[in-house]
Amino acid sequence: MLKSRFFMKKTNFKFWQGYIGIAVFIVFNTIAMILYPGGTYLDSKTEGYHFFYNFFSNLGEWVARNGELNTSSALLFNTSLTIFSISYFSFFISFLKQEVKYIEQKWLSFFLVASISISILSFIFISIFSAEETSKILHLVFVKLAFRSLFIHAVIQTYVVFKIPKFDQFISFASLGFTILLFIFLLIMDFGPNAKESMEALFLQVTAQKVIVSAIMIYFFFQIRTALKLFS
Repeated sequence: MLKSRFFMKKTNFKFWQGYIGIAVFIVFNTIAMILYPGGTYLDSKTEGYHFFYNFFSNLGEWVARNGELNTSSALLFNTSLTIFSISYFSFFISFLKQEVKYIEQKWLSFFLVASISISILSFIFISIFSAEETSKILHLVFVKLAFRSLFIHAVIQTYVVFKIPKFDQFISFASLGFTILLFIFLLIMDFGPNAKESMEALFLQVTAQKVIVSAIMIYFFFQIRTALKLFS
């Protein structure tokens, strides 16, 4: 009996620790935005962080766009991104152990793990290679790889949750909605106007990024909620 209770608590932690990852990302980035000195891609003279004109990656640059040191914000952003990535990976591995009981095709399990692993590693590398000129190319490579592999993962995950009766309609349609949003974001990122072309283009690209990051947080929150409800 004691062993069973211990296992349940341990399993619960593997799921609800995701809430900690979400909280750390939100709190750390809120503080990083407050501390950000200033400057955007188009205007180095702006003061502070402009929510709809500064990318998240601006927070991770060690020198702000206005030329001032950005050590505090960079540490907070890069740390939060790493913690969140590890938190999500830890959650998903535990989540997959429960899913795999209902997945007959082994290749689905493989691609679920492979796609999310590539995505999470890419997000961690985003925190290592900032958007500054010295590492800009690598930063963009890992940004594209992170979101593309996340989209592949989302497509497969949506198929799986719709196929497994144990999952309710809420999480199934939440997965579908997240996948659609991610697809729209990829279209904007790849085929939308370049952020350096105009203020309108910068606004569009930054807003799209803010929306998809918010969607990732919300979707992760509901995944945790579902896991605690079904598998604890």
